[in-house]
Amino acid sequence: MKNLTFLITFLLMNSAIAQDVYSDQFQTIQSVELAQIVQDENGEEVERVILEQRMPSELEALAAQVTPAKFNNVGNVIMVTRELIALGKEIYKIVEAGRPTVTINTEPVQVLPIDDSGNAILAMQLHDWQRPKVLKYRVSTRNYLGMKPASFDFLLIYSYGGQLNGKGRYITGAQIKPTKVDVAWGYNLDASFSVQSILNEGSSENPVAGAVLMIDYKINTVLMEKRDNKTFYINGNGLVTTY
Repeated sequence: MKNLTFLITFLLMNSAIAQDVYSDQFQTIQSVELAQIVQDENGEEVERVILEQRMPSELEALAAQVTPAKFNNVGNVIMVTRELIALGKEIYKIVEAGRPTVTINTEPVQVLPIDDSGNAILAMQLHDWQRPKVLKYRVSTRNYLGMKPASFDFLLIYSYGGQLNGKGRYITGAQIKPTKVDVAWGYNLDASFSVQSILNEGSSENPVAGAVLMIDYKINTVLMEKRDNKTFYINGNGLVTTY
């Protein structure tokens, strides 16, 4: 009798879940949020929701000074400024059809000094690199049932602080690596990473490299489509700011 009761309860619960999957409330996205994943005092991972912020006007002005790379014959040059050059891959998929892409960025972004001939001074020629900074984030949707039917976790990784002859602070190895993707039935998730701009926070004699990175994502259901993006600013001093 106990087993029969359990079976009936199980079937009823699953029937309710199936009904929720097809309901408008399940299929309608109420919000999308970005959270940083941190460890509490017990070593457990918890979400710390990041509020939307506007990029400070002074950074917008600096970013506006960036010009696209003119070296069209060099495939891995993204963009240049007077003192800096960005190498890597300007845009690439990180999640496609609800799954992490197989070919994750094979060319991590670098923001390096530029010589008088307009060529990059490579990271191996610099010194005093700091250990990589690694931050974990989660993008998740919330529907009108209070559930999170689509989410993905990713790591923001980069090394910073490299100097040339004791001057400057540069960036190497910047990339986004998805670690976990959860998508419920009826939802589809695609996401891509791109380099928006590079800028010099320091002086011409002592540059501090900065880069504006963006994640664009699209979430589809049978009822709607939601497009959004999240922007990260990183610099050669190890700063990470989310907008």
